[in-house]
Amino acid sequence: MKSFKQFDESHSTALNSAEDDNLGLFNVQDERVMQRLNAYVGALSQQEYMQPDAAMKQLQNKLNIVGLNFTEPKIDSDKGNATVELTQFGGRYGKTPENSNGPMSKGKEIEDGDGVSHKKDGGLKIEFNWEKQNNNQFAVSAKLI
Repeated sequence: MKSFKQFDESHSTALNSAEDDNLGLFNVQDERVMQRLNAYVGALSQQEYMQPDAAMKQLQNKLNIVGLNFTEPKIDSDKGNATVELTQFGGRYGKTPENSNGPMSKGKEIEDGDGVSHKKDGGLKIEFNWEKQNNNQFAVSAKLI
């Protein structure tokens, strides 16, 4: 009969940790995460909507789960596109190691950012496209850039 320690050692090496495959969808600087988020955002175009802003509100609610937020663009026509910036975790405000009063601050005292640009150059934006169909519903697509 195996002891618990022997059983534990034989099974702990055979199983992968759940964390090995869990990329944490808030890590927008990782290309694999961006691919997964874009696949999720792209699924928005799989159905039609009565109003394009309804699709954008649904997507905003879903992206809030991973800390991403955006201001909904103004929709004033039956066909169009808009690009808006995303913030993560409400942005970034205050003192950081890069902008303290020390020699690394380079004269900048307070950080006021989007919460993404310090991790991913250029920040993160979402591009929306919408078009009214023959059945008076809208096709809406989105992509993170």
